[in-house]
Amino acid sequence: MNDRVYEVTTTATPEAAWAALTDPHTVRRYYYGTAPRTTWEVGSPIEFVDDDGDAQIVGEVLEFDPPARLAHTFIATWYGGRDDQGSLHWEIAPTDEGCRITLIHRGAQADTREGSETADGSREIIEALKKLLDDA
Repeated sequence: MNDRVYEVTTTATPEAAWAALTDPHTVRRYYYGTAPRTTWEVGSPIEFVDDDGDAQIVGEVLEFDPPARLAHTFIATWYGGRDDQGSLHWEIAPTDEGCRITLIHRGAQADTREGSETADGSREIIEALKKLLDDA
């Protein structure tokens, strides 16, 4: 198990990036058609649900510190099982021209079908987030 780190810079403000990470309608636009369902309180459950209301990812909110840090555990359920894929840690840092967004995926299980898909998926998600923010 290795940490996977993905980083992008955007012209968006940290506040706009934060909103894009936490607003369900915005998240659905770049997160494979899923949106978070949670209260965002540390320790509360989080689910990323598709248009049918089916949870594709479940977990627990580990950190919620607007507009800088967000973390939650990541259990892949898209094949009907419960495959522990560690945790996702989002960090937003201001830059002179916007912000830097870092996604750290800790504890991914590369030897599972779900784990092999999360590496490409995490990279695609952060790149789609950047495009959405830069096009706004």
